[in-house]
Amino acid sequence: MIQVHKMSKYTTKISDFIGRVWRHPTTVAFFVIFLAFTVSGCFPEEETPPPGPIRVGVLPDESEAILIKRYEPLLDHLSAATGLIFELVIPKDYGELLTLFANKEVELAYFGGLTFLQAHRKYQAVPLVMRDTDLKFRSYFLARVGTAPQSLEDFRGMRFAFGSALSTSGHLMPRYFLGQDGIEPERYFSEVTFSGSHDRTALMVRDNLVDLGVANARIIDKMYADGRLDPAEVRIVQETRPYPDYVWALQNNRNATLRNQIVQAFLALGPADKTQANILENIDAGGFLPAQIEDFSELIAIAELRGLL
Repeated sequence: MIQVHKMSKYTTKISDFIGRVWRHPTTVAFFVIFLAFTVSGCFPEEETPPPGPIRVGVLPDESEAILIKRYEPLLDHLSAATGLIFELVIPKDYGELLTLFANKEVELAYFGGLTFLQAHRKYQAVPLVMRDTDLKFRSYFLARVGTAPQSLEDFRGMRFAFGSALSTSGHLMPRYFLGQDGIEPERYFSEVTFSGSHDRTALMVRDNLVDLGVANARIIDKMYADGRLDPAEVRIVQETRPYPDYVWALQNNRNATLRNQIVQAFLALGPADKTQANILENIDAGGFLPAQIEDFSELIAIAELRGLL
C-alpha cells in the first residue's frame, strides 16, 4: 500500500510563504549567493601547486666545466633558501640562451647587459639582482708579452678578436670605446675574429692566433689567479672605463611571491658566512644588489644606436 502523507495547516502555510518569496527575483539572487558561500565554506580551498624546477640558463662565457663549478654552489644556496629546485642549463652560445628564454625553456637567466636588454624588449624579462661589481664593469684589451705595440693605435693592420657577437664586455662596449677613439675594427685591423667566449679570446692571444683581443676583466683576473693565464705570457694593453653589465632576470609570468623569494635569497648572501663567502668568490662578487631597467640606460642608448634593440 502506498502511504500518502498529508500536510498540516502549519506546513501548508510555510510552503505558501516559501512559494511567494521564491517568486521575488531579488530574494532568489540573495539565496543563490548565500548558498554559494555556504557550500564553498564546506570544502577546503584548493592549494596552488608549487612551481616545478626553476631552470636556470647562464651565459656560456667559459668552458662547461668552469660554469658548473661556478654556479652549482649558488643554485644549491637558492634551493636551500627558497625550498625550490634549481636546475642549471648551459646553452651552446649567447644566442641560444635568448632562444631558450623566448621559448620559456628557462625561467631564470643570467644575462649580459646586451642579451638582457634584448630579452627585456622582446620577451619582457624582469631584472632581479646584479652583483655589486656589475654597475662598474670593465673589459681588458690583451696582447702577448714581448710584442712591440704599446697602445691600441699601434695594432693597426694586425689580427684582432672580440668574444661573442652578443657579449657586452667582449664586443658591444669595446667596439663602442674603439669607435670613440676613431677605430672601426673591420677597417683598422687586418682580421677581426669572434672567439665565442672570454677565455678563448685570452688563449687565442697567448697562442699567437691573434695579436690583440678584448675580454671580460673579471674572467681574465680569475684566469691569472688560477693559473690558466700567465702574466708572463699575456699582458693588459688597456682597460676600458666602467659600464653596467650582467644581471639575473626572470620570466614575467612568474608571480611576485616567487620573484621576492629569489631576490631575497640572492640578497641574503654575504661574506661573513664562510660557505656564502665561497659562493660569492666563485662568481666574483662581494654581494648582490636589486636591479632595475634604469641601471642600463647607457647600454640602451648604445645598443639602440647600433640597431641592436
